[in-house]
Amino acid sequence: MSFSKEELKKLPPEKRFDLCRRQMPAAEKYIYMNSAGCGPMPLSVHRSMESVFEQMVEEGQVNVKIHGWLKDLLEEVRKSVAFFIHAEPEEIFFVRCIAEGLNTIVRMFEWQPGESVLISDQENPASILPFYAAEPILKLNTDTFCGLGDKEEILEHFCKKLKSETKMAVVSHVFHTNGTAIPAKEMCKKAAENNVITVLDGAQAAGNIPIDVKELSCDFYLLSCHKWLCGPEGIGAVYIRKDLIPKVRVPFGGVGMQTDFDVRDHKISFQPGARRFEYGGRHTPMYAAFQECIRLADAIGMDNITERTRHLHRYCRNRMEALGEAVKILSPSDERLWTAIFALRIPGKDHRELVRRAWEEERIIIQWRVVNLETKEEGLRISLNWFIREEEIDRLAAFIKRVITV
Repeated sequence: MSFSKEELKKLPPEKRFDLCRRQMPAAEKYIYMNSAGCGPMPLSVHRSMESVFEQMVEEGQVNVKIHGWLKDLLEEVRKSVAFFIHAEPEEIFFVRCIAEGLNTIVRMFEWQPGESVLISDQENPASILPFYAAEPILKLNTDTFCGLGDKEEILEHFCKKLKSETKMAVVSHVFHTNGTAIPAKEMCKKAAENNVITVLDGAQAAGNIPIDVKELSCDFYLLSCHKWLCGPEGIGAVYIRKDLIPKVRVPFGGVGMQTDFDVRDHKISFQPGARRFEYGGRHTPMYAAFQECIRLADAIGMDNITERTRHLHRYCRNRMEALGEAVKILSPSDERLWTAIFALRIPGKDHRELVRRAWEEERIIIQWRVVNLETKEEGLRISLNWFIREEEIDRLAAFIKRVITV
């Protein structure tokens, strides 16, 4: 960047948005409304990876100097992730993706036949398939609650499905289908009252809304950086509440999880804190990018980002409502649940074809999604990240108006 993070923080929000957008070539080149899929990478994030690779090329990958430097860098990244979600570094362990984190979490516990995991009907397949795959192995069941409605209705749907056999509740902090920010704090409280373990999937929350795991009082929180934080794919992190660490089992083994081990009695001395759940090599340059993504979001300010994206959500909603009944808005009407995701359907239209046409005709990048896994009903998902401008929403609205009048 041609400016420091400290300098950026001194500027008004509008100036911060403008300067940072200029560091995102794809956002300047296209109307990039797909951060919920994968955000456009800033130059500073690319350079953070590049600088680590350069050190590895110059020094070799495993000499004493570089090995210690990479290890220290990984711990600095751990501190950054903890800072970003208001956790402690010893409560963070790294994974490749959300699904890997969920597969790890579910295997930390002993499951009795009939015990269940409660998920919503708005979950991404990455948050569903780990439990379906675990059912025949761990003998657990997967139960579902309705994630539609206003804040009170969602909470009521959730509470009604908390049963004596519910052992764990795994819910997206922000739904990928319609952008609903669930009443997570209230849900975690109700779950705790019923001795249910809470796991929040923050794939669509990190960089979209502020995250404070201590305020949420969840047991686990998962996040990645390639969506709203605009980083690379293939890295993620998991928060585990500190007092849980010695109480759960370490489900997988490999180099890095231990401080020592005994070949005679096959006993492992685990790493202190959440590092005991990590094993094997790490692609450290990408973790440097994770840290840079967090630094950038912090410099822009998550409160500024949230205020900006809520404005964009309202602006987009007004433009789509003006198109009349031909457009069905899927995002919640309850403003308390709004995020940077705006979802809609155009009944009678092929949404995959609309995505293709938006790209080919207007260079607008949006995404189609299955919004109902049972009926396979599809819709359009529009990502209104902080770098989106009102005139770009106008371009999208004009495109949709054109296709619905044909």
